Amino acid sequence: MNKRIREIRIALGLQQGEFAERIDILQQQLSKYERAENKPSADFFIKLAEKENININWLLTGKGQMFTTNLNNPTTNKAVEIEYYENPILTDTIKNPAISNILLDKELIHNVWQKNENNLKIMQMTGDIMDGGNTPIRNQDILLIDTSIKDVMLSGVYAYTTRNDNFIFVNSIKQKIDGSVNFYSWNPNYKEVIYNLSDLEKINFKVIGRVIKNLSSCF
Repeated sequence: MNKRIREIRIALGLQQGEFAERIDILQQQLSKYERAENKPSADFFIKLAEKENININWLLTGKGQMFTTNLNNPTTNKAVEIEYYENPILTDTIKNPAISNILLDKELIHNVWQKNENNLKIMQMTGDIMDGGNTPIRNQDILLIDTSIKDVMLSGVYAYTTRNDNFIFVNSIKQKIDGSVNFYSWNPNYKEVIYNLSDLEKINFKVIGRVIKNLSSCF
């Protein structure tokens, strides 16, 4: 049930504090419900049904629809949660990111970016600044990654690992006709690097995904 309570909040596009205030409970109590530390009271169920038109049968059993009606819930299914990229093997990454998840508008993802939210992850930039001109990427900027893109045939900024997944990097990458790959850091302290296919195999180059947005530049 705790997961379904969280699903309601995400479907409404609300943070914990906003949702708690909307249904007139303490944020700490809502947090405990979502973590399954406390069992919800009957009053909590009543508030969900009356204020948010929640189908209590769905909440208790997972069967049926989340909402009894959508008329009073214009934000229903408008927001999706994008989680932080995690890989327990990685040693060169941020273990406790400042932002572990973020809510994004579903229509923006589908209609503007033309992406599938199931392929998206967020990641904090772990290296030096990449000042590419109009869209610089700075240390600890929040990046939106499309993890379905596993090759570099399309030029752009990519997150990738090397050395048996021990290290993670973000660079601008362009693949040439002969198969060699150019790595640009967009930083005067680093030179352009060119690897052929054999070089890439030696460093165990693996693409995590293509950066589609620097979310920090939107804040």
